[in-house]
Amino acid sequence: MPSPTREKPLVHLVIPKWGGTGIHQTFGHRMPPMALLVLAAHARRAGWEPRVIDQNYQKIPDETPDLACLTVWTSIAPQAYRLADAYRARGVPVVLGGVHASLIPVEALRHCDSVVSGEADTIMGTVLADAAAGNLQRLYKGSFQDMDDVPMNHEWADILDTWPIYRYAPLNTLQTTRGCRFNCDFCSVIRINGRGSRHSAPERVIEEIKVLKKVGQHLGEFAYVFFLDDDLAADLDYCGELSEAILSSGVKVRWGAQASIGLARNTELLDLATRSGLRTMFVGFEGIDRDALIECNKKNRPGEYGELVEKVHKAGAGIEGGFIFGFDSQGPDCFEETAEFVDNIGVDVAHFSILTPYPGTATYARMLADDRITTFDWKRYNMYSCVFEPARMTAEQLESGLATAYRTFYSASHRWNRFRRNFKGRETVFHLALSNANQNYAHRYKNPHVSPDEGYEAAKEDISALMAASQAPAQEALNVAFLKAKAATT
Repeated sequence: MPSPTREKPLVHLVIPKWGGTGIHQTFGHRMPPMALLVLAAHARRAGWEPRVIDQNYQKIPDETPDLACLTVWTSIAPQAYRLADAYRARGVPVVLGGVHASLIPVEALRHCDSVVSGEADTIMGTVLADAAAGNLQRLYKGSFQDMDDVPMNHEWADILDTWPIYRYAPLNTLQTTRGCRFNCDFCSVIRINGRGSRHSAPERVIEEIKVLKKVGQHLGEFAYVFFLDDDLAADLDYCGELSEAILSSGVKVRWGAQASIGLARNTELLDLATRSGLRTMFVGFEGIDRDALIECNKKNRPGEYGELVEKVHKAGAGIEGGFIFGFDSQGPDCFEETAEFVDNIGVDVAHFSILTPYPGTATYARMLADDRITTFDWKRYNMYSCVFEPARMTAEQLESGLATAYRTFYSASHRWNRFRRNFKGRETVFHLALSNANQNYAHRYKNPHVSPDEGYEAAKEDISALMAASQAPAQEALNVAFLKAKAATT
């Protein structure tokens, strides 16, 4: 029941602060918490007043809500648990969800009243009704639903207006697809959102773009929207349908997306996408040698990277590439070699990270079985710390090598050469945006570091439960984790 001083019950929807180096700090990656905005729409439908709180930019308000719901990623689990404990100490019931809580709910339950496992759209109404009745269950399980069941952004876009316009860059984000057809060993997406892709109808996406052009970041008719889909190019037919719909609608928009480099192999589709407004792509290249790619079950072909990047540039778009260090084929000489290779093939912006055995993934199961994981302190699972024994170098060499790669790629001379190289043939605003991203990375990633805050070491029994979920087929990981937690609570 709501506080006597409120007409509606109040729910805090919180993403805890990310300590240490994080990509969310970098221009082009400072994005609003989409999952919490969608949950805010569900809360409104259920008669609740939602308060969306991003602890990276906001303090927890000095008020006592009727419920607190926190999203938990692995690296911020320690902070999430501390915050959850603090809410409960004040008598506020707490619900935890998100990737980490879904894949290791038995651990999360020690710090909350309830855990929501998986996508919450189909179950959030029930959670809020039970909370209002003072009858929260220990576990709730969501399900994979059609994107038509996800609230559209007109139900939450007014929340964007309450934030400083400069807080996020980009502020305008949409999700058109959930799930992925690929099966990369290190990735938890298919464990949480499933294999295959579920799409929003292109007409629905057009309506959401129109909403953002009114209330989001825009300058006259100019607006940039980033699609949060894990791989917009995983379904080339849908990518084409969406691009055609944007063109035929007459809506003027520039957009970016995460997309596999395979999009560049289809010249006709790439041309259609850029004509519809595609200007930036984040591409998970992951490695520059086939052995590394085979290890993580990635199908990329390094020999064609340069040609495909050039095609994207000629079409008028820029590329940010993601590259991972720590595969068994890599030795201490790979860092400068990779940074120079990435610059030589024309990648505009690069994100380097360390292979991380995230809970629930095949990489976690393999490394745990081989007794290679050296710490279960979740704060170190941030993509920039080594938490396992590398095959051909030390952990210290891997971490220092990561910093070397950043300093090499983002040296002043390399940044200046990229600025000159791509000045012509690219829309000026995006050339400047990519150059700004270069400057941000050069400043923030000289020495990637872990959060200075207290960590959280997983219990042995939780590690055992997590192994079962990590070994399960991707589509079954959530079910296995849920059943393990259910058995532990009955």
